[in-house]
Amino acid sequence: MMMSFLQPMALILFTLPLLILIWGIVGYILFKRVYIVLMITFAASTIFIFAYTGFDMSNMYWVITMTFLCMCTSVITKIIHYMIRRYKKG
Repeated sequence: MMMSFLQPMALILFTLPLLILIWGIVGYILFKRVYIVLMITFAASTIFIFAYTGFDMSNMYWVITMTFLCMCTSVITKIIHYMIRRYKKG
């Protein structure tokens, strides 16, 4: 049985969190600000969830979860970036 990553369950549980993890890293590298990445993630997740579920407010926990996951990866990327910069200076 082949699992498609565009099926609703696989999309919510595997594909989107993986994309959010990658976006957290790439977004911080591009913008150098965690809050900008979080605002873009929150807006995009809200639009996607509302479009996908037909304006059902009961799925807002996915938006919060994806934003929190993005915040974690962005902060970790910021810490790693700071440590690398400090290591190269000293």
